[in-house]
Amino acid sequence: MDLNKLAVELQSAVDEALQAPYRRVARFETFKGTPFWMKRIERSAPLLWLVKGTPNMAFDRDRCSHHFLWHSGVPVPAIVTEGTGYFVLEDAGASLTDICKSNSLTAEDKEKACHAAGQALARLHSIDLAHGRPAFRDMCWDGQRIRFIDFEYFVQSRAGRIRKARDVGIALVSALSQSFDGLRYAHVFLSAYRALRRRRSEYFHSPHPQRTK
Repeated sequence: MDLNKLAVELQSAVDEALQAPYRRVARFETFKGTPFWMKRIERSAPLLWLVKGTPNMAFDRDRCSHHFLWHSGVPVPAIVTEGTGYFVLEDAGASLTDICKSNSLTAEDKEKACHAAGQALARLHSIDLAHGRPAFRDMCWDGQRIRFIDFEYFVQSRAGRIRKARDVGIALVSALSQSFDGLRYAHVFLSAYRALRRRRSEYFHSPHPQRTK
């Protein structure tokens, strides 16, 4: 595998994505069809600054939180490259929202994803961290594991019961909003969460390795 060629191919795709019409979150592919996601500084109305802070602050918090969680071993997609006003993530699969609303997946497949999401959040809480807003759109499933995204509400400090309960509440409300089967998704998610929390299992075996730029 020629790493230099891969880096050139990725940078070429990034440059092309930056020249495309602005989107805060945009999916793009390399020449060989490898998917990635680019996140950029949000161009939001000043009214939203009261909730998230200024767009620059929200963007920096998301990026710094992502790095912190990666190096803590939390399942998040890797940041493969970054620059002024943007960073690029590896593809982590479909969001739980897309999975639950899919017409091509079986009920068993959807429940498997919801079960994995409940376990993932329980493991995150077991190391006293809280996501901040774990809606179904902020948890991705690739058929093997859940990975978290979007950390504009993440706080790099020990999470107590209130922040963990808020996480669970947000996830359940999000589950209930997923079509007519929302109640079933919420039940599967909460059952998996409670089962793992009762066992008080350790979450991560080891941190992710440091990446060189």
